Amino acid sequence: MPHNPAGTVGEGAARVLGEMVMHATHQFEDLLPAEARIHLIRAQRELLLAAIAALEHHQPADPAPPRTRRVRKISLD
Repeated sequence: MPHNPAGTVGEGAARVLGEMVMHATHQFEDLLPAEARIHLIRAQRELLLAAIAALEHHQPADPAPPRTRRVRKISLD
């Protein structure tokens, strides 16, 4: 697998963003009503899915190895 620094940085950023939102959510549990917390969790999920989709879209597809046909000798009796 080729090393893709842009993908690594993007994945790390998405992971850090997710951890920050989860930490903030836990800090605001007493301040926010349950409906607002659910809305924030759904928004976080949408942001992470969008980040993952963007990363996958920009990653080059692995080229399939070309299929070569081998010529075989057929013995005739």
